Order: sequence, then structure tokens, then C-alpha cells
Amino acid sequence: MSNRVIWLTGLSGAGKTTIAMAAAERYGCEVLDGDTIRDFFSNHDFSHEGRKRHLLGIARMAKMISKHTHVVCSFITPYEDVREEILGILPDNAVMVHISTSLKLCEERDAKGLYAKARSGQISNFTGISDPFDEPKCAHISLDSSGEEGKSVDDLVDQLAHYFEKSRAVLLPGRWQPLHLGHEWLIQRELDQGKRVVVGIRDTPVSEADPFSGDMRKRMIEHRYEGEDVEAWIMPDIEAISYGRKVGYDVRETDDIPPEVFEVSATGVRGGNRANVSAKVMEFMIQEGIWDGE
Repeated sequence: MSNRVIWLTGLSGAGKTTIAMAAAERYGCEVLDGDTIRDFFSNHDFSHEGRKRHLLGIARMAKMISKHTHVVCSFITPYEDVREEILGILPDNAVMVHISTSLKLCEERDAKGLYAKARSGQISNFTGISDPFDEPKCAHISLDSSGEEGKSVDDLVDQLAHYFEKSRAVLLPGRWQPLHLGHEWLIQRELDQGKRVVVGIRDTPVSEADPFSGDMRKRMIEHRYEGEDVEAWIMPDIEAISYGRKVGYDVRETDDIPPEVFEVSATGVRGGNRANVSAKVMEFMIQEGIWDGE
């Protein structure tokens, strides 16, 4: 599973940042909120366009950070059209979460007295008072942060747990000399089942039969599966897989490979048969000067 961006939207005082910080402590993710981004994105324009520009900039930052870790963003994000644009910027697995709390309760929680100042006219364009908070129709889930029984901060963070949990990985060891359509069928089958895939590259010596170095095979696989839940590891050239007992994992041989896939030969590919490699692998071969561009 790739890293996620979880975007929390809700009124001031709904508990967004409290939930974000609790999630960060439990799951080790990065938090972006008004305090953490102030030095990077200082905003004094609270018009619709001003807020939009500010939030879309934060969304781009969150997307960049998510290449390395999960990110939780905590911002009021009052307008539905802006929420939709944010989801268009963020990775496809991003989650918009509405932290739902009544305006009355948010005002009661307001230690800084911002709602009172907004009601007296000292603060303009204040969400929920003099500026709207659109119903979050694009939110994937809504969490009731009223604090009632079963709705504590810990309870709400529990409800986010499955977004942070990584699925268990499937190890596919082999020579991958080079990556061809038969290999890709095996990898895709695991991806289609929601698995993380670790491609174990046997570090075989370079020879006529094994012309590609471990590093080149690793880069080839990373090029082909850029942005997908596939990792490539170089491992020692193994003689056998031996274990004392199976503790929580299976060792299995794939026995349902279609005949046309089973017949794909790495030997043929090494001999220059381009029909058995994907466009991305062909692109890599040409970039590396292994094949010409014709």
C-alpha cells in the first residue's frame, strides 16, 4: 500500500488537529496544520479565492511529502469546490474526512473566543458565522467528534486505522533476466489482490546467460512499476528456500499460469525478441542503450 494523505475538514473547534496529532503519535505520520505550515504558506486573504489558493498549495506540498510517509492535513476547508480540487491534486488513494461537530459545541469549546469575536463583527469571513461551511459531499467518511461515549479522540483514531495499515507483502524471488510479460503477469496477479509485492532479484554473476547486473535489473523493475506498490530488492543468489516451520506465511508455487504466459521465454527476450516485454521495459532497454530505438 502506498502512503496516504488523510485530509480532515471541519469547523474551527471540531477537533481536527487534536485527531491529527493523535493519529501522528500512533501511526508515525506527518501532520500539516496551520501551525506547521505557517512559515511556508502564510495566508491573510480569507476570501474564497484566497483560501482556495492557500489550500491548493498545501495539497501540493502534502502530495510531495506523501512520497515518503503518510500525511494528515487539518484545515477547515469550507468550500466543496475547493475540496474537490484538492482531491484532484492529491494521490488517488487520498481520503477526505469530515470531522462533524455542531456549531454550538464548537463555540462552547472555543478557548480563544474567536466565535464571540466573529459574532460581534471583530472578525470577518469567519467560517460558520459570516462565511459558509459547505456540506462535505465529497468526503469519504464522516466522524462525529462530539466526545460522547464511543466518540472520543481515541475512538475516532481507531476508525482511521485501516488507512494507515500496510498490507502484508508477497515475495517473488527470481533472476528477472530480464523482466518480461510472464513475470509481469505474476506481479499483476498479486497487485490485483491488493498485495504489496517485493521482487527479490537473485544477485547472479554477469555472464552470457545472465547479462544484466543486479543493479540494472533493479532499476528496470523500478522503472516499470514506478508509482505502484512494488519494491525491488537485490538478494544473494540463493540455492534453496529452507524453513523449520511456517509461522504466519505460505510458500507456494503458482500452478494456474495460462499456457501463453508460461511459454514466454527470457532467453528469447535476451536474444532480442521485443514482443515479450512491455512498453515500459522496452523504453528502459532503449534508454540504457541495450536495444536501438527502431
